[in-house]
Amino acid sequence: MRPNEMDSFKFFCLNLINMKQKKLLSLGMTLLLGLSQLFAQKQSTISSLKLADWFETDIRISNLTHTSDYRFDVRYEISNKTQNGDLAFKVSIERMRLKYADVNNTWLGYDSYYPPYVENRKNNLTKQIYEITANAEGKISKLKLLSTATKVSFSVIDRKTQYYTPRTELSVGKFFQTEHLKQISETILNSLIVGKPLIKTVDLSNSAGEKNIVNAVVKSASFKLQKNAVIKGNITNLTKADSIYSVTRSSLSGNDEIFRFNKDGSFSANILAGPNTRRRWVFGKFDGDDEFDGFKTFSLLLEPLDTLTVKADALNFYNTVSFGGNAAAKASLSKDLVAVFDKQWVNESNYRSKSLKEFIAFQKQGQKDLDAVINKYTNRVSPEILNSCRTDFKYVQAGTKLEYFFHHRKLKPNLSIDDFPKGFFLSIDTLAVSMNGSEGGLYYMWYLTWLASYQQTKLGLVKSNQYAFYTDFATAMASFDGYPLYSSISESFKKELHKSDLENTERLKNYYEDFIANCGDTTLTNRIKELWAKARLWLPGNPSPVQKLLLKDGNVLDLTKFKGKPLVLIVNNNSPDILKGYLDLIKKQKGSEVHFVIAQWTRPNWSIDQQIKDLTNVTYVELSDDCPENFDLFYQQTKVFTFDSDFRVISGYLIDEYGGQVADKAEAHQVIKELIKKAIDSSVMTKEQKSSLINTIGWSIGSALLTLMVGFLVYRARIAGLRQKTLIKNKIKGLEIKAIRSQMNPHFMFNALNSIQSLINNDRYKEANVYLEKFALLMRRVLNNSEKNFVTLSDELDAIKLYCELEQLRFNFKFDIEVSPEVNTQLMEIPGMIIQPLVENSILHGLAQKGDEGRLTIHISCDQRYLKIVIKDNGTGLKENIGHGNKSFGLKLLKERLILLSADGNVGSLHLSSNLGENESGVIAVLTIPID
Repeated sequence: MRPNEMDSFKFFCLNLINMKQKKLLSLGMTLLLGLSQLFAQKQSTISSLKLADWFETDIRISNLTHTSDYRFDVRYEISNKTQNGDLAFKVSIERMRLKYADVNNTWLGYDSYYPPYVENRKNNLTKQIYEITANAEGKISKLKLLSTATKVSFSVIDRKTQYYTPRTELSVGKFFQTEHLKQISETILNSLIVGKPLIKTVDLSNSAGEKNIVNAVVKSASFKLQKNAVIKGNITNLTKADSIYSVTRSSLSGNDEIFRFNKDGSFSANILAGPNTRRRWVFGKFDGDDEFDGFKTFSLLLEPLDTLTVKADALNFYNTVSFGGNAAAKASLSKDLVAVFDKQWVNESNYRSKSLKEFIAFQKQGQKDLDAVINKYTNRVSPEILNSCRTDFKYVQAGTKLEYFFHHRKLKPNLSIDDFPKGFFLSIDTLAVSMNGSEGGLYYMWYLTWLASYQQTKLGLVKSNQYAFYTDFATAMASFDGYPLYSSISESFKKELHKSDLENTERLKNYYEDFIANCGDTTLTNRIKELWAKARLWLPGNPSPVQKLLLKDGNVLDLTKFKGKPLVLIVNNNSPDILKGYLDLIKKQKGSEVHFVIAQWTRPNWSIDQQIKDLTNVTYVELSDDCPENFDLFYQQTKVFTFDSDFRVISGYLIDEYGGQVADKAEAHQVIKELIKKAIDSSVMTKEQKSSLINTIGWSIGSALLTLMVGFLVYRARIAGLRQKTLIKNKIKGLEIKAIRSQMNPHFMFNALNSIQSLINNDRYKEANVYLEKFALLMRRVLNNSEKNFVTLSDELDAIKLYCELEQLRFNFKFDIEVSPEVNTQLMEIPGMIIQPLVENSILHGLAQKGDEGRLTIHISCDQRYLKIVIKDNGTGLKENIGHGNKSFGLKLLKERLILLSADGNVGSLHLSSNLGENESGVIAVLTIPID
């Protein structure tokens, strides 16, 4: 078997779905299968336990008519241990996965890890917690409810509607009754304490005729659990390197279980297994490059009491491997499916280069190959496992189909979904994505990544990078629920935080807090918390998180030694050839103004241009592989960081996009140019300036009395000024709220909703989705800034741009926003929503009737004391604009704000005039705002 086949084989079985076998269910599901071995000890396990010891169980309650399937992760922790031997347990339901079919055979589902997403959720979802007291035999004498969990709101599984609609709200006790918890807990505790054999099933049937049975397993504990499955066999022709170790991954213990081969190649290892535990068996020579090409590996599902025998020749492992024992069929199935999955998934088949007709035939053949293998194992492997293989294959083919579509779209940018045959995307539009038990599976995650891009395409968001996280978030909310929703939002956070556009962390704060408060899956939230904390270390103004660089030659470069002048740090994990494009830019910088440190990760056949090394204002170093992870840099990526002369962060920029996609070189060049300018402009006083200041202070000592008097007067003036500013800020805040209510008035909202309704009624769903999404983004921006007296000019312009794009969908005019180079939109702050009233008047009263002939231009410039904003349209003219109630009120409010902003002789103003150009119509509005 070729290396890529072996690698994909390893991935395949890691993602077999963890489902119970119907055959086992029909015969009666095994309660605590293997617990007699798991806990059969000469001495009671409980005797060695102490306070705070714990164990976790996986409990599954199934309806024999297959109308419901409830799974609970329940944690038992010892909270008290009395002298008479009684134990008090704190029992918490950590996770609930609930599925049931209603009278119409519609399947409904709920997963407490991924509840319906609620914005501005203040508190995390509460858990159901009990207190249980049991005697030395496990008999429960007391069961008390301590905390009630949040009620369950079911939704239709794999729904295709765009909005979440709760089907019902029910308490946890409806699904996990107290008497059932007591019955199951007594069985588990009795097994743990006494260690005696157990009955195979617990019948939870009741007088109402419901036939439910339970299956459970202890999956982890603070104490050592005894193994309950065996893998053994013989591998001939082992080398010395091969015999070093063999590993099986335990999803229960979370650790690798290592054992050695005997000299003759035989081995035997006891394994801890739960219900359908995913395993990966690996052995081989490790070459130090973290590559699996030198390993032999296979994967399968193991359950308690399973035995697997493996025989093979190490020199020809994949052609000679054979399996025995009661888990042999499962292992053989995995081996036989490798080629089928690989051919449809990896590049072995070169499916991207196929014509559309060839590609469709290629996928049909893949389905036939799968069916042939599945038929071979019918009646040898449980229907649940075979169905999970079919489902995984659907994800593979659907992901491949989407990758094929986007690959050809790169070649033909105008290619659309409608250019493909009818029904081509039907398998994607109808494929289940929620409540399937595949969370974290490789094929499933790969498919979800492509599916998110596909949903953006369907929504008409062809330029999704324009709004980055906001577009990804809106797409996820409109397209997914359950695990796909939270996974998609998590991936969006990863992309955004990795970019190093660090100011965005402040803008995403509300989204971040909502995600953490809603999501119960710590594998998702912990990673985002970690990235969030790392990103905030790089916020402008912070001391550099990285003080030293570990170099390839073992030395250390202390970056603090470059203090005293601005510093540009270029960290490159790409070919050094990309740095040639910035050679001329670096040469033009004066060494006395800014210094460059180029930190390069090296690979074979990579070499740096000697010209860069020879530059006097450049320090070039090669990084060790152990260099700090604070850079969070992937292969084929480059980041640029700038620091002021005190080694404080100014900015960070990712040249290459997330996932190794190369950014536009001209754009990257321009951005780096601006970053260098920022670094130079941020320079604080030089040593000469500091010396001059000291001399000035020395001369001032002779007039100490005068200085004290001036200081006293300044103090009084400052107190008076602070009082005046406080009054002004309070009044501005009140006017801000009035302004928001005025600008985003009910008239506009009703127009927006009517427009959406009209688009839907005319079957223009894509336009309706785009309109609704942008309207929601604009409203969120406005509300997020509603409590702020001032916002950055960049935030204000982003809101104006979004507002204009929204109105474009109604009136089809063209607009342009021009910002002069001297205006720093990131640092300059202005009152929020102060430009929008003028833009709204230009659109509604000047351009509404012009159609695609309408033009709107917004130009921003500044001098030392004023920000100048010019809004020009070619609409109906000034005379027809006068007298509109909305405009008059808006202008009056705007002028009040300008008066309040006037200070120290700097007075803001607003002037309206008709266009004076030849054969031109429209209005020019000139707004000047005093700035510090």
